[in-house]
Amino acid sequence: MLKKWKSLLKFGSALSLTVLMAGQASAQCESWEAYPNGVESAKEKHVIYRDLFKSKKYKEAFPVWEELFATVKIPLPAKTTHFKNGITMYKTFAKDEKDKAKKEEYLKKMMDLYDQMAACLGEDSKDRAWEGYYIYSARGSSETAIEMFEKSIELGKNETDEMIFVPMAQLTVYLFQKKHPKFTAEYMRALYDQLKGIAEHNIKNNQKEGEKYKKKWEKVEAEFGKIGGAIWGCDYYVDQYKPKFEGDKTNMEQNAEILDILKKKCGEENELYVEVLAIYQPWKDSVDYEEAKANFDKLCNLKKGQFREMESRKFKKAGDEEAAEKYKEEAFDWYEKSLEDPSSPECETTEEEKGELAYRIAYHYFGKGAYSKARSLCYKAAELKSGWGEPYMLIGNMYASSGKRCSGGAGTGWDAQVVAWAAMDMWAKAKSVDPSVASKANSSIAKYKKYLPTKGDIFQRGLKEGGSYTVGCWIGATTTIRSNGE
Repeated sequence: MLKKWKSLLKFGSALSLTVLMAGQASAQCESWEAYPNGVESAKEKHVIYRDLFKSKKYKEAFPVWEELFATVKIPLPAKTTHFKNGITMYKTFAKDEKDKAKKEEYLKKMMDLYDQMAACLGEDSKDRAWEGYYIYSARGSSETAIEMFEKSIELGKNETDEMIFVPMAQLTVYLFQKKHPKFTAEYMRALYDQLKGIAEHNIKNNQKEGEKYKKKWEKVEAEFGKIGGAIWGCDYYVDQYKPKFEGDKTNMEQNAEILDILKKKCGEENELYVEVLAIYQPWKDSVDYEEAKANFDKLCNLKKGQFREMESRKFKKAGDEEAAEKYKEEAFDWYEKSLEDPSSPECETTEEEKGELAYRIAYHYFGKGAYSKARSLCYKAAELKSGWGEPYMLIGNMYASSGKRCSGGAGTGWDAQVVAWAAMDMWAKAKSVDPSVASKANSSIAKYKKYLPTKGDIFQRGLKEGGSYTVGCWIGATTTIRSNGE
């Protein structure tokens, strides 16, 4: 796998070396003394262009730099200054240039400066990384930018700068998708392993920059995720992990890793996934249970709720319904408290996840008949998870089922009918924010239309269709008067 990719790098290296040797033969790596008008004059020129350069007046600085650079390559003691200033100017000209041919010309001159600098001062991984990045940011040749990144990796190995990670991943993934002959599945797998190795080394050993490598690596993984199925099909992972599992089925750390990979790459229906899960899940539940039991007071509210719910299931399985119900109620109390908790490392949840939890708690209260409480939690769920219609659907269902509650237990008559108006408003709201529930919402609206008051009922009460009406009872909602059409 790696052999072919490395051979590609070696070919590129050989080509670069040939160019480098040719450059070395003709390169002038001289300082101030090489300037025809003398050292003092050279330094004056240097100050003139540097003042303009620092003010980013590159067009004015360039001709002064160019004339000076023709002879003074490495102005001691700042050996790289003239090279890197020229590189910056060429890079900027290229980035701003709209004409493709001129852009390429600027980039070639910039690359020539990198080669000259390497010939005079030696190769440097970070210099080649910047060269590739400048080509990438100026929208130059993708293949050329990648070659520079490859060169940077070859020179830097585990010390390669994280700056190459994202652009290299983006460019290679794009070219793989375009079926570029160089960027095969084999190449991409090898590149992934190479970048992963560099990232892991620095995350573990580079105290100063480790976090940067971690963040960039996450972006690399996201890029490769776009083509994961193409370069790492499910069979690839099964072939890779099945021997490991069969060789050590009780290695739970390994089982967790296998499950994580197979879930992403093969899905939960995969035969190997099911087999590993059957061994891992009972062990994991037991470990989690004992750990949570021993440290309950230290758990965050969300974890406390999860533990109490686990206990509820345990007692229900044992046939103790009373204990099961007790722990279930306590679980939902902790869940409700967790909605107000700030995120923490051990209980980090997204707003969307909190929204889903709020809806689950709302449904719990709905089942107990605590409609007002359930409604408040539905609104909270909708606030936390925007564009979600289910909370409004549930409010509509509670309104619709309040006929008896709002008519003194009769379940018929005017007071039982008008709750459907408020219910219809909620179902309409649900489909307006979430098209995925439109079919269900329309079905509910159609079902309850026949239970609405007749036109005669509305007229007898001195009301008009289309007018405003406030539904009393626990609902307390202002709605629009509608008839069943008769």
